[in-house]
Amino acid sequence: MDWEALRTFAVVCRANTMSAAARELGVNQTTIARRIARLEEVTGFPVLLRRDGHMSPTLRAQSLLKTARAMEAEVSTLLEANGTLSEKAARPEISGVVRVAGVDVIFENCIAPRLGELTSNHPSLCVELIGGNRNLSLPQRETDIALRLARPQTGAFHIRKIGVMEYGIYGPAGMDDPTTAPWVDLDDAFADKPEQIWLNRHFPNRHTISRSNRGSIMATMACSANAFALLPRCLGDRIPGLTRKPDIDPEGREIWLLIHQDMRHVPRVRVVAEWVSDVLVSSPAIKSV
Repeated sequence: MDWEALRTFAVVCRANTMSAAARELGVNQTTIARRIARLEEVTGFPVLLRRDGHMSPTLRAQSLLKTARAMEAEVSTLLEANGTLSEKAARPEISGVVRVAGVDVIFENCIAPRLGELTSNHPSLCVELIGGNRNLSLPQRETDIALRLARPQTGAFHIRKIGVMEYGIYGPAGMDDPTTAPWVDLDDAFADKPEQIWLNRHFPNRHTISRSNRGSIMATMACSANAFALLPRCLGDRIPGLTRKPDIDPEGREIWLLIHQDMRHVPRVRVVAEWVSDVLVSSPAIKSV
């Protein structure tokens, strides 16, 4: 039986969709469909059932899936075994697409500036950074890795707490009293966020002259209007013209890294997840745990 067809079958069942399986294997969906068709030709029965946009094994293919997963595990163990294969075989090239969904401010100020470190070591790897303006679902395999500012309460995830994103009060140099100065705030849609609750508690009577839903826009407006703003340090520390008040220590936000349980051992996903974690832990604006 064709190993590539069996492996593709296992990946489709794990990824739930043809498109997610294609990303994991680094091929197009036509190749996925062709391999599945070849497997069904050999077995003589349908192996996949499509329901609500998701793929799952048919009843007759359940035992075949167990075999495919066992073979996949054996091959993975073989490739990782020390001294049993050549160095090239034991350390296969990391390739394919890994999609990371998360918070714009972290991508823009922590991850993106250091992306070259990852791609220079793994030139066949393609990393997609999808900001918070797109609500991609980890359970539905719309993304491979997710960065969240709150721990999810449900879901089959491998979860790791990376650290705490620190905040600061920023204003133009020479402006010392934020209680009398103008402010730039997040818009009202973020009123329930921990950083805004902290700000309302400590500066309830501040004079707000402008609002935005993006930290980078708030920083630009604060510079232009000689105003104060509550910003993540990874952003505020990078903005010329803004100075952090060192005597005020706002509450931070926890950063959680999520990977679907079925994807955590995929080599390219593991490599990107470890790199993202290392980048954030080494950032002076992220307090490690």
